[in-house]
Amino acid sequence: MKTKIISQKMLSAECWTVQVWGINACRDCDYQRTKECGGEQILKTGKNTLGNEIPLPDIRGNHES
Repeated sequence: MKTKIISQKMLSAECWTVQVWGINACRDCDYQRTKECGGEQILKTGKNTLGNEIPLPDIRGNHES
């Protein structure tokens, strides 16, 4: 299991899965290419509406556990 600790203030209202894990999270998403998709703008720009690059960094560094 992968875990990641991110700063909440870096999250926008867009798709949190994409913000945390990156655009590869879209591969298995049921909402991909639907009007319910909350990450379309992130896919276009690579950033959320707050201007943070995606995926958001783990505040512990690059640890995965």
